Amino acid sequence: MTDLWAVIFSFILIFAFSSIDNCIAPMTGELSGTFSIAIERVPVLISFCTAGTVCGLIIGPAILKRVSAGKLLLASTLFLGLSQLLFTSSHTLCAGVIWRFVGGVSSGLVASVMWHLTFHDIAKKYFQAMVAVLMSSRPLAVALGVPIAGLLAGYTHWQIPMICLALLCLASGLGLFSIYPKSSESEERSSINNLSLLYPYKKALQAPYALTYYLGTTINRMSYFGFYTFCGLWFIKHYNLELSQISLSLFFIGLGECLVNFFTGTIIKKWGHRLTFVSSVIISSVILPLYIYGKQPLNIAIALIAIFMILDRIYSMVLIVSIPDMFNFQGDKTALGSLNTLTAWGAMTLISALQSQFTELWGITNIENLLIICFLLGTALVSFVQIKTTFKLKKLSCYNT
Repeated sequence: MTDLWAVIFSFILIFAFSSIDNCIAPMTGELSGTFSIAIERVPVLISFCTAGTVCGLIIGPAILKRVSAGKLLLASTLFLGLSQLLFTSSHTLCAGVIWRFVGGVSSGLVASVMWHLTFHDIAKKYFQAMVAVLMSSRPLAVALGVPIAGLLAGYTHWQIPMICLALLCLASGLGLFSIYPKSSESEERSSINNLSLLYPYKKALQAPYALTYYLGTTINRMSYFGFYTFCGLWFIKHYNLELSQISLSLFFIGLGECLVNFFTGTIIKKWGHRLTFVSSVIISSVILPLYIYGKQPLNIAIALIAIFMILDRIYSMVLIVSIPDMFNFQGDKTALGSLNTLTAWGAMTLISALQSQFTELWGITNIENLLIICFLLGTALVSFVQIKTTFKLKKLSCYNT
């Protein structure tokens, strides 16, 4: 029963801080007024947070070699919740980005604890449930948490849902700490050589085609996250929507993205690895230019965006499950999997930073052009690696039974 509660608290915690992260973009108009900045500059609040998350993900595994997972969870939860509360009370951009960065580092550390809990501390009976929590919490936050927060903000103030989510982070994190499995407490702790922080990643990237693949996924992710990080501005500029309307649009988009996670495995097994990957990226490359310039009627645009995000989930899953077959890498493949998380957050950091700095200067059309370029270039690189590796295999090892 304790492990079941650990899964429940983990889900609530990840859902809450994922909702906070994804609330910034649709609240672009409200935040620009609060911080007295141009609406095009609001993504800087996203880039600082995601940069902090990358830092937290990098140092998290090393910290876990020195302190227990429970203690790290307690500290990171407190910093996560309190930094978000302080962010809602900020009125200057400097204070805002500082607290967003602190919250990002804290969320990265929490994510490290979640992976540690999944692989080391949770009972084997609940392993699959924890994996499902880790994979589905963010899409569900986009589908439910963000729209609910946006609708609530539309009737009150943007700070209200953010405060509620911050308190939910604190409550769920403290709840998880109170029942955290004690197995990690008895682990032998060791001193950390700072150079060892990046060594597993350096070794993983020495595998053939690994550097090309992860560079490609980073560039490709810039297209995916690039829409979400400026979706508020995008809907305002092209369709003149209010926050409640943007939130409702994100509900339909996020719902499709969330539901497809339950069917992706079946799709890959039925269609096969190669056909699933090739067809999903080709269709995506056609859909992206159709909607990104905001020329379609709103309902059609939302449908196209939802399809694009659904296809992204499908081919991303194809890539993830094929990692062991892509790389002739002997030893622990944990770093190869962790690089997927780091490249995703790194991509979000890069694209949100570019959008915050250059949207006003270049214009929204050139940013939209950039997202298309990122998609095509990133997809070309990962496709090259797939052709050189997994396309030569008759069957992926992950399907061998």
